[in-house]
Amino acid sequence: MRILGIDPGLATIGWGVIETNGFKHSSVAFGHIQTPTRLTVEKRLAMIYDDLDTIIKKYSPECATIEELFFNTNITTGIRVAEARGVILLCAELNKL
Repeated sequence: MRILGIDPGLATIGWGVIETNGFKHSSVAFGHIQTPTRLTVEKRLAMIYDDLDTIIKKYSPECATIEELFFNTNITTGIRVAEARGVILLCAELNKL
């Protein structure tokens, strides 16, 4: 089974793909998606979607796992990360993960 793991964010989204048979696990690929702060939030969210869609199509995972959000004091940052997580969930759903 091939699994895509995602650490959501707006500026940086970490991702990794592993292959497992339930006993043996191996790394297939990993990286990050970086969005420029000079772009509007809408363009950054579109960039996240497009880049993640490309990753999904390239590595063909069977399922995905996406980290839950945790934020302590900065609610504005938390809202932006939640928006990015929503785009990530949508991309995973539209790719049938």
